[in-house]
Parts: sequence; C-alpha cells; structure tokens
Amino acid sequence: MSDNTLLRLTGLKAEVKEDEVYLSFKWPRELEQVYIYRRNLLEKEDFNRDKPYRKYTQSEYVRFGGVIDSHPGMGLIEYEVCPYVQTPEETYLISSEEGNNRVQVMTRKIAIRYILKERKKLFSNSKMVQMQVFCEVDLPREALCYVKKKGSIPVNNEDGMQFQFISDFVAGDNLLPEIEVAKDEYVRIYLSDEVEHKEVYGIYKE
Repeated sequence: MSDNTLLRLTGLKAEVKEDEVYLSFKWPRELEQVYIYRRNLLEKEDFNRDKPYRKYTQSEYVRFGGVIDSHPGMGLIEYEVCPYVQTPEETYLISSEEGNNRVQVMTRKIAIRYILKERKKLFSNSKMVQMQVFCEVDLPREALCYVKKKGSIPVNNEDGMQFQFISDFVAGDNLLPEIEVAKDEYVRIYLSDEVEHKEVYGIYKE
C-alpha cells in the first residue's frame, strides 16, 4: 500500500441549511472519489460498512459546491468521509484513527408532544390523570419524566416530585395508564436531563 498522506482529507465541516446538511472539506488533488457513511447517534446506529450512504466524486463535489444530504433524518447525525483509492494493484478506503474524517451535526429537534386529561372522582380528594405522549421517533423511557407538585403547576423537572416512566416510548401515540393524584396536585412532563437533551428534543404540551 502506497503512502496515503497526500490523499487524506482535512477541514471536514457540516452545516444545516433548511433541513439539509452540507458537508465541506479540502479535497486532495490526487483523490478522485470518497465514500460517505452516515448514522444516527440517537438511535445508536453503527456505520453500515457494506452499504455507504453516498459515493461522491471530485467532479460532483465541485459541481454542487460540497456534499448535500437532502434527507439526513432528525437528531444527532454523524458522517464519516473515507477517501477511496483505486490502483492497478489494489482498492481500499482510508480511515482516520484520530477521527479527523468524522463530523457530527444536529438537525432539527425531535418533537415530543403530550396531552394531559384529568378525571375527577366524586366525593374524593383525588383525581385521575391520563398522559398521552406523541413522539416522532422511538424514545427511551429515561429521556422523559413527569413531575407532580402540590398547589401549583411545576415549571421544570426539579419543581416538585419527579417520577420516571416504566416503559419506552414508540414512534407515534403512546397512551399511558392513568395515575391518581390529589385534587390540588398538578402534573407536567419534562425532559429528564434538560441540559443534555434540550438541543435534541423539543417537548410541547397541547
């Protein structure tokens, strides 16, 4: 295998423009083609080495002013760009142990919407609350929590008693079993870790 120093790409960047991802990098003059791999980190995907997302030539890169991914998906996306080398003796891809040929980008936030329905019980100091959660993608139960507070509506995930959900959420509607709370208690759903997840998920009460 020949020296690959001159074939390694540098300056890999990713930018989101109107739900499309634009990849740019310094294309080595001697390099004719790259393989691009893509995975969604939120879905814990691995790169599919048998099926690259795109094969891109230098002429295509020049024509379009970079690499354009029109359907990147939602959440945290990672790309790996590998120079493709073809000689009379061999064909191979060049990867980077330092990760210089990888880049991550956050596309639009994943929307989580929820509805709360209350059902009062006659001659009782308690009421039933049913939560319905709509997710755009499958969601681990650890991502969300519900908060119960006496006397007023909780304003964040620490403003009251926090409870974890017992089941994961599937993409689409998730109708949860009713819970019983006191008449003067209020319930809201929040991200369990607002620092880590606020850039990934957007949660809205309907």
